[in-house]
Amino acid sequence: MPTVKYGSTVQVHYTALRNNGEVVESTAGGDPMRVTVGAGKVMRGLEEALEGMSAGESKRVTVPPDKAYGRRDPSAVSRFSRDSAAPIGGSATEMQHEVVNQGTTDEFSIVTTDRVVNLDRNPHLAGEEIVLQVDVVAIENT
Repeated sequence: MPTVKYGSTVQVHYTALRNNGEVVESTAGGDPMRVTVGAGKVMRGLEEALEGMSAGESKRVTVPPDKAYGRRDPSAVSRFSRDSAAPIGGSATEMQHEVVNQGTTDEFSIVTTDRVVNLDRNPHLAGEEIVLQVDVVAIENT
């Protein structure tokens, strides 16, 4: 029976969860995702989990931050006084925003309080372990 290896293209269903069980993303209920192992288009921990699996096999793995969304980078957080960021306005709130920067899309979050505005350019799940439920639907090539 063929198994997934580096360079294999596979169809996979997966569910990514935080350690507390909160679902982060999932292909359940939809079409399987097509992944070429080693292409770097999905988190490294998912690619590594797929290696050695066969069609029809399922696996649950815990992925460390370095192989998921990365570690938090304190230097990626900027702090401004609320007065200097007046155009943001509004009450204390937390929002997810997207901004286009030099032709690429960067995700960041803005957290405002009565006194400060924090701009965090870390990925939303940076620094977190992610639990993956992986189900190989088909192996297209090995």
